[in-house]
Amino acid sequence: MKAVKKDRLSIAIEYALTILMLIAFVLTVTLPWSIPAVTHHYPGEKGFWYEKYLVVLIVSGVMAMLILWQARAVLRIVNNGNPFVSEMVRRLRIIGVECLILSVFYFISVFVVTRFFMVAVFVTFSVVGMILFVFARLFEQAIAFKEENDMTI
Repeated sequence: MKAVKKDRLSIAIEYALTILMLIAFVLTVTLPWSIPAVTHHYPGEKGFWYEKYLVVLIVSGVMAMLILWQARAVLRIVNNGNPFVSEMVRRLRIIGVECLILSVFYFISVFVVTRFFMVAVFVTFSVVGMILFVFARLFEQAIAFKEENDMTI
């Protein structure tokens, strides 16, 4: 199969994902100081809102970094010119699992931190996770077609 020329947009997105990973890391590390500044909740207060927000946001930050890491790897595969490889299927499934883990976490969080956006995030990550499994299956079939086509030539 002929190698595809690297697309400037996908290369730019790959770099943007790296920057987003750095931002997610900095934001996650600074949560103990930024939560009081943004929410006006402090450690040990009645209702433990600071602690609840801290747990939710740390888990979200770590999962975001993991998802961004895998997304970068997906773009790297695309930028290498041959996206129809088993590594792509594996990466898509990993991101799907990470999204579903995050959706389960947000579903549980709905009962602890009763905020409407928790439901929206739960639904969003559930749908995205399932769609990623569908895309992984599509890539699996495309790989099979590609291998069959390569053998006929």
